Amino acid sequence: MTKNRKEPYKILYQNIRRLITENSKKKIEYFKDYVLENKILAMNFTETWLDNLITNDINIKGYQVFRGDRKGRRGGGTAIYLNEDFEANILLEASVEKCEMIAIFIEKLNTINIVIYRPPDTKLSIFTSIVDKMNNLLSNMNAPEPTVILTGDFNFPFVKWTKGTHNGCRWEINSSSTTLDEKAQFLKLTEVVDKYNLVQAIEEPTRERNTLDLVFTNDISIFVHIEVLKSSLSDHHQIEVTTNFKTNNRDINKETPNYGGETDFWQLNFHNDNVSWSTINKEINDIPWHILFKEKDTETCINILLSCLLMLCTKLIPEKNQEVKAKFQGKERSC
Repeated sequence: MTKNRKEPYKILYQNIRRLITENSKKKIEYFKDYVLENKILAMNFTETWLDNLITNDINIKGYQVFRGDRKGRRGGGTAIYLNEDFEANILLEASVEKCEMIAIFIEKLNTINIVIYRPPDTKLSIFTSIVDKMNNLLSNMNAPEPTVILTGDFNFPFVKWTKGTHNGCRWEINSSSTTLDEKAQFLKLTEVVDKYNLVQAIEEPTRERNTLDLVFTNDISIFVHIEVLKSSLSDHHQIEVTTNFKTNNRDINKETPNYGGETDFWQLNFHNDNVSWSTINKEINDIPWHILFKEKDTETCINILLSCLLMLCTKLIPEKNQEVKAKFQGKERSC
């Protein structure tokens, strides 16, 4: 498959449950083929099981690898494979007991990419140390504020995530299925992600019936499409995020989708008797506009506003009949 230069970049995340073994390189071979067939900006992995004895066998042509291996014991680990068209530097690499984290800064995108692995039996003091390190990192962000993407396997099966209209998720704790220690760890994480306006985007189960693998960002508008796919490589599903990072000659820009202005809204029948304006009003009020608009310029805010309103209206307002739609048919919208 030939990659279209104009297609947007994707970010992949997966708990890979051991990237390579002495007897099998099938997982790394799979991802070598995967990056040839898809336009991949970065691949974020947890449970890589890499150590200082594993070097060349994990290389993927066209990608640089940043590792956060577990120190002093077997298993665990984090890694980021970044497209070699982008330069990056490591901001933080940490291994505390059985928790690991790797964080890089991608200069051309003004983006911080963080990957965390928290095993199921982690104690509060250990996870607090990891979260505090992330907090210290984010507290020193330079202006203009960078985009932050945080992915990882956090192993909080007692948390249910429900997606809202703005594509971010709300959480709910099932206290009967967790311990006070685990609940405190989750609340510690939410305290920090809320502090930096990070929104979580995954509501689907990522292992069996549980949403263990999470994807946060402080700019939800960069996520155009998210797929959670079953994988033969691991008992955790694969998360594939299509972004609006696009190439423009030799430069990379985060492009806010152009939704075609009035043309798209003209396709909807706002005079339909079944339109529930009270529901629409509630949905609009539930959107966290202060987070979506934070430190954005006017043009970007307008595009985000139109994007959210169109998404909401398309969901709650029926289309006009085909004759009316044809009359006002405009250009195909680009994302």
